[in-house]
Amino acid sequence: MLGAGAIGRVIVRDLFESHPKNKILVADLDLASARRLASGFRSKRVEAAFADASDPRHLRGVIGGHKVIINSTRHHLNLGVMAAALDARVHYVDLGGLFTWTRRQLRLHRRFRERGVLAILGMGCAPGLTNLLAIAAAEQFDRVEAVRIRVGSADFNTMPDSFSFPYSAETIVEELTLKPWKWSRGRFAQVPARSGWEMVRFGPPVGDRWVVTTRHSEIATLPRVLRKRGLAYADFKVSFDRAFVRELVRRLRMGWTIPELAKLTTTRSQANDYEIARVEVSGRAEGSKRRCIAECHARANSNWNASAGDIDTACPASIVAQMIASGDIDRRGVFVPEDVANPNRVFDECRNRGMEFSFSGPL
Repeated sequence: MLGAGAIGRVIVRDLFESHPKNKILVADLDLASARRLASGFRSKRVEAAFADASDPRHLRGVIGGHKVIINSTRHHLNLGVMAAALDARVHYVDLGGLFTWTRRQLRLHRRFRERGVLAILGMGCAPGLTNLLAIAAAEQFDRVEAVRIRVGSADFNTMPDSFSFPYSAETIVEELTLKPWKWSRGRFAQVPARSGWEMVRFGPPVGDRWVVTTRHSEIATLPRVLRKRGLAYADFKVSFDRAFVRELVRRLRMGWTIPELAKLTTTRSQANDYEIARVEVSGRAEGSKRRCIAECHARANSNWNASAGDIDTACPASIVAQMIASGDIDRRGVFVPEDVANPNRVFDECRNRGMEFSFSGPL
């Protein structure tokens, strides 16, 4: 397990509780953090090590002899971590490459296949479960025309008028400042940052939320599978409070740096939130225009003090890594979830972690 941060700690928790024989190495640049996380389990099955994810040669020595590395570091480190995994012949899972890095990583397919190593990119919630929801819904259609992904969340601990980051400040800044990609008329197209605001009715307990187009990995990969089925359009939007976005842009223009903004990341005394990942697929079924809505609902886990976003991001990565380790997923090369993971099996395992799934349609 590479990374002892907010998501990494939940991945380790899930790996530890999923199977009594799982042995986990928590590796991080901050050795003290890795040791604190590992020692909290009071088990010889969880150990800690120093790891510099920016140094593939060093990392190769750390991960050698393990079956799978789950990379929960920043996406700009993905290629280096993959290089270490390839050299060490250790299978690889990550949480996504924010479109650009994912496309670069996919180019390593031949090298991984020849080396006999498997890499699965973007196996969290979004990307990850959203990809599998899209594929599962698409099976209901003869022709798939559009995929629209919407993720909405509600944090019931949020204080009114407070300016803070619910997760990585760096990730949020990238999401709201980098030009997003969408799939339109059979080709990739960029749109302006912070564009495409839309009010979505997610239903209780999330309610009505503004969502905005952001750069995301699903758009880089779903067309690879669905374009032959007729896919003409795909986009991704996630909920943000509009006042928060205005304040963030104001501070960035004033010269605030990422480290300064990161100090405003929320520290939870007790996680209390809810997240809905919705995928709407439209197309033709039985000669008529239809649409299907597939959703994943996640809630905070008070026993782990993990937010809904922590749970639905960390647990799928743990689940699929264990499927690789057990041989249930035995392909070789570089893939994305919709290439190799069985949606229903993953959904069933997620249900065991408290997530809920629903499918309506085709209507």
